[in-house]
Amino acid sequence: MLDAVRRAWEGQADVSLATLFAMLANRGIGWGSSDEDLLCELAELERQHPGELPLIDARVTARYLLQTEEPAHRVTVDPWRIIARRPGVTTQPGVWDYATVRTAVVGGPLVLTSADGIEHRLGVLSRITLLDATPTASVTSLDGLRRRAMGDAVYLIVLEDDSQVLLSGALEHFAAGRRELRQESRSWEQLLRCTPGEAFTVQPGGVDYAAVRQILVVEA
Repeated sequence: MLDAVRRAWEGQADVSLATLFAMLANRGIGWGSSDEDLLCELAELERQHPGELPLIDARVTARYLLQTEEPAHRVTVDPWRIIARRPGVTTQPGVWDYATVRTAVVGGPLVLTSADGIEHRLGVLSRITLLDATPTASVTSLDGLRRRAMGDAVYLIVLEDDSQVLLSGALEHFAAGRRELRQESRSWEQLLRCTPGEAFTVQPGGVDYAAVRQILVVEA
């Protein structure tokens, strides 16, 4: 039992032990709960926020969000790719295929090796969150999606002109020029068209961008 508490707490080391048990209370654990019920809920907390990123042959089989400090990053990792962002910094998300993830433990350094052998050191890992246990490589369409239905989801839309759209409650369009990165932020209410092979069209204004190449899940 104590080992199960330790594992669940390691995944959320920034909360107090009292807060951890308050979280369990919100999941129905109370005076009448059995040890088996408590172990089950602790295991679920550990699954959602593991203290160590589950790896098979140095890769993941699910989709996770990795948050780091010093410097801060939000890193999405799944069986196909890495998507790295700098919160609060206006910069285009980095997307690359990866070869390996070194042992990733909360409180330790996050080091990822790209498919071409380059090591990326992305700070000290502060939290791991399971986003999807059975992810797909990409999204087939977001046609008709409305902003108010987004929730906390974040998508990266890669366009055929090699520009990118980071879509959340706002829309950020990144286009690399010869000497600088051009970034445009705008509000949006609905995606009229967002399907690979078709022009990316946004309301209000019916703004057309280049054709969509790929739609990637960043957070969901």
